[in-house]
Amino acid sequence: MKRSQTGQYIVLLKRRVASLRLMARELLECRESFTSMDLEAIREHVLYQKSLCFEIRALDDELRVLGRQMAVASGLQPEGMSRAAFEGLCDADSSLQLRQVMDDLEVVQRRVRRLNRVYAGLLRRSRRSIHVLINVMANYIGAYSSSPGGSAWSFPWWVGM
Repeated sequence: MKRSQTGQYIVLLKRRVASLRLMARELLECRESFTSMDLEAIREHVLYQKSLCFEIRALDDELRVLGRQMAVASGLQPEGMSRAAFEGLCDADSSLQLRQVMDDLEVVQRRVRRLNRVYAGLLRRSRRSIHVLINVMANYIGAYSSSPGGSAWSFPWWVGM
């Protein structure tokens, strides 16, 4: 197998690891924006997360194509090839480097999965809270309107004092 393809594959994996680390950081920062109810920051975080998702998908596509090319060039079937078999296609140095990057990738993927579950739970709870607030406001929509000519803080017992 060509050493240049292996190097390119490792570079793509490192970029994927870096993108997933950014996603993990974004999930944490967005959670902080949720707790502080900073809607503009939430919107910005969500847009950045969306761009990271597009980037990760594009890297996955590139990795899939390059991995298939590497397997076919070595005379193997690309579908269902194990990690060990794929590492076996590389020379010793590249195999070690690939193993290290794959280990890093495994760790960061686990972290992003965990943070994503926490984030999804936060969104579910936020949705429930918003629905409760909407229902409360719908029931009391006219109860606290200000009287004509008076302030919203006028109380009957203050009249004439």
